[in-house]
Formats: sequence, structure tokens, C-alpha cells
Amino acid sequence: MADYSKLSGLVQESPRTVVIDQTETYLHAEASSAFFGFVDDLELFADRDNNRIQARSESRLGDSDLGVNAARLAALRSELES
Repeated sequence: MADYSKLSGLVQESPRTVVIDQTETYLHAEASSAFFGFVDDLELFADRDNNRIQARSESRLGDSDLGVNAARLAALRSELES
């Protein structure tokens, strides 16, 4: 899947983001916030059977991320579509 390859490249280029695990269909990265250094988990899964990419970004701590994770996924989607 070309989109998965492009997304994985975008994640690797993201500031304060470290890829922890990656295969041909799965990527797990940790993204740290600039100010407090909170760590969020970002996962991508290339679901080849359904021709989709599943994406998840979630904070490890706290009740609210102030929309950071949703914004991260939206930015990745926007960059993918451009």
C-alpha cells in the first residue's frame, strides 16, 4: 500500500516522534509534547484485506489531551491527501 508507506514516512519525519516498532503493515511510534514532554502512542495498521489504513493516537496520561491526538491524525490525513 503506497499510502501506508507515505504515512510511515510522514510519521518518521514528525518532530519529537520516535518509531518504536515497524513492519510492512504496522507502525508504533511515540510522540512527545514540546512543553511537558508527555508521551502519546501513535499506531498505524495497513489493513490490506479491506484496503484501509487504521490509525490511532492516544495519550498515556490524563483525562484530556486538549485535542492534540485528533489534530495529529487530522494533520497526517491532510498531508497524505495533498
